[in-house]
Amino acid sequence: MMTLVPFLASAQSDTINMPQKKSRNIMLDIHAGYTLAFGKYILTERDNKQSGYAANGFFVQVSGSWLGKSGLGLALSYCYQNNAIQKGYTDTILVDMKEPFGSRHWNNHFLLAGPVFSKHFGNWLITAKVQVGGVLAFSPVFQIPMPSTDSLNPFASTVSTGPGFGVAMQALAGIGYRVTDNLTINLAFSFLGGNPNRTKSYSQYIYEPDPVSGLLHPVFYHGEIERKKKISTFNIGLGIVYQL
Repeated sequence: MMTLVPFLASAQSDTINMPQKKSRNIMLDIHAGYTLAFGKYILTERDNKQSGYAANGFFVQVSGSWLGKSGLGLALSYCYQNNAIQKGYTDTILVDMKEPFGSRHWNNHFLLAGPVFSKHFGNWLITAKVQVGGVLAFSPVFQIPMPSTDSLNPFASTVSTGPGFGVAMQALAGIGYRVTDNLTINLAFSFLGGNPNRTKSYSQYIYEPDPVSGLLHPVFYHGEIERKKKISTFNIGLGIVYQL
């Protein structure tokens, strides 16, 4: 009897102190790579108002995800994307514009959120995301010619510059290989799209002849000028995934 008591106590102590496998349900990842532009984003037709004149470029994306036990969760992502104006079109001046595109680029900032699936199968990590959000896009194609306040003085007209804003979405799939317990090297493929628009209001006095006297008199006119564009890219990026 005296021999069994220490043995049982020792067995209970070993069971209680067994290390538990840590659940890693916070995932941080960063990717950078090449952006392939397509669709209306690369059109160079002056008569098409959605022509983007964009060339291929690069992107950097940072994401944070919370995962449940099944590998399903929610991801929040920020993506910076840069696309130059296509070669041969930097001197292009759009209709009613005063200045060419020059060396300015498309600089797009995406903020996206949505469901994510991420799970290890052995040493391999499979990830998929579908996200929606917004895009803030800076580009020379968003230049807007502002009519002169006085239509009799057209030389007073100016050019307004600023970003376009719109809805955006991303569909991403990735495959990675675990190099440590919480670090994975990952290759990701994604479609990234958005529809940034920019609208600018203006006011102008237009001189019209009086129907009786025939003399010109000013008529106050208020209007808007709009730029609508489409961003569509396929992205290939290499990065790391760290799980807490």
